[in-house]
Amino acid sequence: MLLEQLRHLWLADLTHQPLGFFSAAAVFIFLSGYLAGLRMPAQPLRRCFQLYTLHMSLSLVVIALAGITLLGREVEIAITDPWQALLDAALLMPRVPLLNFLPMYLVFLAATPFLLACLEAGREKQVLGVSFAVWLGAQSEILPDLAGWQLLYVIAIYLGVTPVERPVRTKALNLGLFGCLVALAMLRHASWFGLEAFRESMPAWWVEQSSLGPMVLLNLALWVAFLWLVPEPLCRMARQGRLFIAMGHNAFAMLAWQVLLFYAFMSWFPQRSEFSMGGQALVVCFAVACLVFPVALAINAFLPEAPANHRSDS
Repeated sequence: MLLEQLRHLWLADLTHQPLGFFSAAAVFIFLSGYLAGLRMPAQPLRRCFQLYTLHMSLSLVVIALAGITLLGREVEIAITDPWQALLDAALLMPRVPLLNFLPMYLVFLAATPFLLACLEAGREKQVLGVSFAVWLGAQSEILPDLAGWQLLYVIAIYLGVTPVERPVRTKALNLGLFGCLVALAMLRHASWFGLEAFRESMPAWWVEQSSLGPMVLLNLALWVAFLWLVPEPLCRMARQGRLFIAMGHNAFAMLAWQVLLFYAFMSWFPQRSEFSMGGQALVVCFAVACLVFPVALAINAFLPEAPANHRSDS
C-alpha cells in the first residue's frame, strides 16, 4: 500500500492492484467484516472512540505537516484552510488523501451491532437487499462513491454469521478458479499482454475502485473462494510469517504509521519522479525498511521464537 501511494515510482506499475482489480483496502474491509460476524468486537462504542481518537490525532499531525513542509497540491486544503480541513476530519468527511479510510471503517463498525441483530433475527434478505440497493446507487452516482463499500462489509458480516458448508475440493474446481484469477490479472495489466483493446471495451464503472464496481467485487470474491479451498500445506506456510502476523494484529497502528511515512516521503523526495531507476529503487528500499523495521525490532525484542516442534501449529 505504501509503495502504491508513493506513485511516480517504477515499482508502482507492479504494486498498484497487482493481483487484479481490487486493492489491499478492499481486503481489509472484507476481513474486518468477516471477523466481526464471527465474533462481535467487545464494547464496540469504546472501540469506535479509540479509532476516532486515532483518526483525529493522525489528521492533526498531517495538517500540521502540511503547514511546515512542501507536500504539494494533494493536501492543498490542509495548507490553504487548515481549520476547515480539521472540521471536515472531525465530521468524518476528510478531503485530505489517505484520511478517508478510518472514517469509513468507523461508520461500518458503529453499524455492526445493528447489522448483527438484524441477521440473527432472520432478516438476511432485507439487510442484503438494502445494502445492494445502496451499492447500485453508488454505481449510478446517485449516492457518494464510498457508499458502495458497505456492500463488501455487509456480505463479509453475513458470511461470518452464516455457516457455509465447504464444497468438495476437486482439481477441476481449483483449476477453474485459478484460471479465472489469472485471466482477471492479465486483464488488469492489459498493456503487458496486448489486451488493451478488450480492456478499453469494458465500461469504466465496472472496474471503478472508489465505488467498488462489479468487476472489483467479482475479482475479490474469486480470490476468497480460491483461498478458502487452498490446500492445507499452503495455509501452514502462511502462518509462519511472524512479521506479517504482527503487522496484522496491529493493523491500525500500521495504517497510521504508513500514512505518516507517505507524507514524510512526499516531503523528503518531492522530485522522486525525476530520479534514475537506481535512485527510485533506493527510495523504495528505504520506504520498506522504515515501514517494517520497527515491527521486526519489536518482534525480536518481545516475541520469542516458537519452539521448532510447535511452529506448524503457531
